[in-house]
Amino acid sequence: MLIKIISIGNKLNSWESESIQHYKKQMPKNFKIDFINLKSQQNPKYSKKEVIKKESELLISKILEDEFVVACDSMGELTDSGEFSCLLKSCQEMNKTISFIIGGSFGLSEEIKSKADKIFSASLLTFPHRLFRLILVEQIFRAHTIISNMPYHRSEETRLNSSHDSESRM
Repeated sequence: MLIKIISIGNKLNSWESESIQHYKKQMPKNFKIDFINLKSQQNPKYSKKEVIKKESELLISKILEDEFVVACDSMGELTDSGEFSCLLKSCQEMNKTISFIIGGSFGLSEEIKSKADKIFSASLLTFPHRLFRLILVEQIFRAHTIISNMPYHRSEETRLNSSHDSESRM
């Protein structure tokens, strides 16, 4: 399965690359993650609307017609790890490339959102691009472990459930 992460922003720096590599190394060979980092179009000469339009054109140019497109947007649907794994599994079964689109600091255009097959929000919190890309890769790895019934996700669930149990006893 090919997973593309297409984002407006800087290239991965060393700590980001190392952290992302940690998860990529643990994934099976049939899970390939490609990063496409596009330069921000912010410029004092351009309005916010112009920047979004220019960045949108760059993003759209990297999306192929037969891909499943997921726009990452704070106003998107909140999705838990189980639902996220179902999305990846579905794309895997259909042999579809999945492209995650991450806009610049002004967000995504309505055009991108309307072209997306799904608009996804990881949280109501706002994350810097560098951190969000890492969170996304960790969630892709977690989805793989859920699909494969591996202990990574279950051990997290067990830890969280036991902490909730001890909180409820207080």
